[in-house]
Amino acid sequence: MRPILTATLILAAALLAACGDGAADDSAATAPAAKPVVTAQAIRAPSAALVRGTGTIAFKREVPLSFKIAGVIAELLVDQSDPVAAGQVLARLDQAEIGAQLRDAEAQLTKARRDVARLLPLVAKGHAPRARLDDARTAAAMAAAARDSVAFNRSLSVIVAPGDGVVLTRHVEAGQIVTPGAAILTVADGRAGHVARLPLSDRDIVRVGLGDPARVTLAGLPEPLAGHVTRRAAMGDPRTGTFEVEVAIDHPPPGLTSGLIADIAITTTLNHPAALLAIPATAILEGFGDWGTVYVVAPTDRTVARRRVRFGGMAGDDVLVAEGLDPGEVVVATGAAYLAEGDRVAPAGP
Repeated sequence: MRPILTATLILAAALLAACGDGAADDSAATAPAAKPVVTAQAIRAPSAALVRGTGTIAFKREVPLSFKIAGVIAELLVDQSDPVAAGQVLARLDQAEIGAQLRDAEAQLTKARRDVARLLPLVAKGHAPRARLDDARTAAAMAAAARDSVAFNRSLSVIVAPGDGVVLTRHVEAGQIVTPGAAILTVADGRAGHVARLPLSDRDIVRVGLGDPARVTLAGLPEPLAGHVTRRAAMGDPRTGTFEVEVAIDHPPPGLTSGLIADIAITTTLNHPAALLAIPATAILEGFGDWGTVYVVAPTDRTVARRRVRFGGMAGDDVLVAEGLDPGEVVVATGAAYLAEGDRVAPAGP
């Protein structure tokens, strides 16, 4: 009996061992394989303090000049690109009509004053009522006001340069009939200097403050031009949703013209660069306004978890993250679209 019992125990032990090995093999076979992805580390953004954009060069003051009254253009004394000096006559209307109106107004004033002069002794002697003298004086005052109005209009039938500068555009030609307020010439005031104007998104405009230094890069110039922010729009363009920023150029070179395309980099002071982290834009799963989600890789078991982050702008191909990540955390940069919460990953690249 004892040899038989011993053999039975040995056989049972062998079967149990075989069953245990099979369970281990099955467990290994059913364990999910790690998915290959490309990861990236959240790092301090070296260029996070820069807001970049493309804008155009313009004179600070570009003034469209016009006549106050309608008329026929008698003279256009300048052409596009001509330099002008303050007070220089640039254009003149034909004076025939406005001159006749002025002569008529002066004649009416002379008659009204004569009426007052005739009535004064009559009223003093009681031969005319006081009311007639009052009416005559009122008529004289009205005639004087009418004469002054015509004289003012006549003074604005000649266009003079408001300051030293250059003619940017000539809109009409001599002999044309123009309406009041129609642009005749556009003149730049050279004393006001040059500016660069660029549109920025809502994410960037909140980071730009007045006085922020800027660098303006133009094709053909060996070095960028230094400048600073002098104006930021208080409201966005209703068509594009962008906000215009104006950068004054500190020392514009000779011959700088309006309309040149410029690359502009503004060093912002409202957000310290240390507060922003950079990750590849491909790491963003979805975005809603200033917020989005990424997959963060756990350092222990390399499983992924969704994380909500707040954006702080763009820097080249990177997204700047203002909230939701810590420096050094690893995110899935490529392959995130094929992952689910808790998946284990195998980084296949930097």
